[in-house]
Amino acid sequence: MEPDLEYIYDGTFEGFLCCIYASYVRREVPKYIYVEEGLPLLGETATWIPTEWEKAQSVYISLSKKIGMEAQDIVRDVFLTHIPDKEMTLFRYIRLGYWMGRRILFEGGTEERESYGKVSVPQEGEDLIQQVLWAYRNYRSEVKNIEGGLRFRSFPDVMISCITPRNLVLPGLADYFEKRLGDTNFLLYDKTHQMAAVHREEGTMVTRIRSMNLPVLYDEANVYENLWKPRYENIHIETPMNQRYALNEMRKRLWCEVMDA
Repeated sequence: MEPDLEYIYDGTFEGFLCCIYASYVRREVPKYIYVEEGLPLLGETATWIPTEWEKAQSVYISLSKKIGMEAQDIVRDVFLTHIPDKEMTLFRYIRLGYWMGRRILFEGGTEERESYGKVSVPQEGEDLIQQVLWAYRNYRSEVKNIEGGLRFRSFPDVMISCITPRNLVLPGLADYFEKRLGDTNFLLYDKTHQMAAVHREEGTMVTRIRSMNLPVLYDEANVYENLWKPRYENIHIETPMNQRYALNEMRKRLWCEVMDA
């Protein structure tokens, strides 16, 4: 690792993959990888890594060839989380994966990997693998929870909903609801990250929106009833008479915001 070498990129997934590409082509290992908005302090040296689609694609394909198809999903989804120092964490994970191959995908440690092929991984490497796989499972769990509990409010020309997730789950949700809602126009607003997925006849676009004035999505007097009643109907459980109990059974994180974003 170069003690003073730092990369700066544009914050996109493709830009991060280009940092991986640059490291191997230049035969250097950066100490830090910064997003453009988080530039290093005065006096620190940094190298700007431009985003180039062909280079990013070559790294993405290499994850499948050198590690396994699952590695593409793991790296992409963990990149959308908020684990500390995620760029360097994923950077070290990918380098370790290039050396270990599919064995890095096993969750049970060295003993389980020996059935696939003997490998000796230092404790630091084991901790790194567990950290990445934990972040991946946590991300997929949040996506599934929102997919199962999200409700849209229907308006004349569009269906609207709002979420406040921990991680940047909007790209995955956009694909899911595009298939589920078909030709219906919808807007899914992520208030946490100030982003929105907008679906129209031309296609679906995920974009950053600094501020948005949403219409009142629900009648505030009946907002909780509107949210949990369809959930119980869909899973064929009789609607509880105790509404307070029903609210406690639902995760508050899945309740849409009813105030202006």
